[in-house]
Amino acid sequence: MNKLTSDKHTPLDKRLQAIDSVPTLPEVVERLTVLLQNPKTSAEEVGKAITADQALASKVLRLVNSAFYGFPGKIGSITHAVVILGFATVKNIVLTASILDTFKQNGNKTECFSPEQFWLHSIACGAAAKCIAKQIGLANSEECFTAGLIHDIGKIILHQYMAEDFQQVIHYAKENRMLFYACEKRLFNYTHQEIGSELAHKWKLPSHLNDAIAFHHNPVSTQENYSVIAVVHCADIFVRALDYGNGGDALVPLMNDGVWRNLGLNSASLLALFEMIGKETQKANIFIQMV
Repeated sequence: MNKLTSDKHTPLDKRLQAIDSVPTLPEVVERLTVLLQNPKTSAEEVGKAITADQALASKVLRLVNSAFYGFPGKIGSITHAVVILGFATVKNIVLTASILDTFKQNGNKTECFSPEQFWLHSIACGAAAKCIAKQIGLANSEECFTAGLIHDIGKIILHQYMAEDFQQVIHYAKENRMLFYACEKRLFNYTHQEIGSELAHKWKLPSHLNDAIAFHHNPVSTQENYSVIAVVHCADIFVRALDYGNGGDALVPLMNDGVWRNLGLNSASLLALFEMIGKETQKANIFIQMV
């Protein structure tokens, strides 16, 4: 039997066993989630929880003192960061730093895929999602940044933990000039969306992040977290068009008509938006240094 045909009928749950090998996030992430559910939690309590993991605290301070957050060298402690930036932003920073640390390059480089270019695409997508969210007046632009940054996390799982499947998709996409996503569906009848969503579920990530991972290629307006999904869908396409990094193929997907209408975007505003994305991506280079 042809290998691709055989692989296509391998149950997805068997493939998802690879996710069991992916490290869990630091305990501080779960601890923060609990703390932030209590409206009486103080900045000092949040600071102590993060500082308990000194390596993570160091990364968080490095990030909050970068140009990306606009306070270069002015924030001296995690507690100070919480006061200045707010609970939600600091939690997103902790989550982002933890995820990037989990998927540090493991030497599994291939001829047709560059982890550096993958992360450049992902970080640019986060920056673009933040810009789009601000442009359309969404209050959760920092959450959109995190959602954009991790939207393709299923691909890095494939690359690091399911290398044979990943190689088949990469080569098939190149040979047939197809989107990575379309190749996955044709070869295996599953995609990086399902793989990434399963990891998000394992990590108990918030539903808006899980949904952005699970549906960024096929947003539907009735989805609970549609606004975040739509922003990430749009950001992914914009950074592909602007040629920031490479997520596994060199093609630009079609924009979902509903997303374009529902986000209220128009061609006249794109030039200014693209300029904003370029500047935000440049500031976000601090995240590249973490992978």
